Amino acid sequence: DVCSSDLMSYDINILGIKTSGKHGIYEIEKSSDQKFLVDVKITIDTFQGDEIYDTINYENVVDDVIGIVKTESFNLIETLSKKITQEIYKKYNSESNVKIFEIIVTVHKPDTILKEKTNNLSVTYSEKFK
Repeated sequence: DVCSSDLMSYDINILGIKTSGKHGIYEIEKSSDQKFLVDVKITIDTFQGDEIYDTINYENVVDDVIGIVKTESFNLIETLSKKITQEIYKKYNSESNVKIFEIIVTVHKPDTILKEKTNNLSVTYSEKFK
């Protein structure tokens, strides 16, 4: 291989994962589901091959994100975005044949108490891995 893999990578982008959950500081946010949209960007090392097991299965990532948002409950979407990042890294860096360099997760919470004054609120968490 003439190319240095240090200079090559793929960005997997999954935008607007539709889910719901109970996250927030107010009691109403903890007692009833709210809409969340999640964007995930996973930067992986280059790889050989053309099979699904050579990369990360996007369907599984979508299902995992939906599961985390639905089953966990955090006061802050900052905490939720970090949890999603850590779970994706833990599962896919060891399970797949790829090396993950970076994960960026944005959690959008469109239906907050500020929805009359804003279109959307979101938090983005990013983490680089060696």
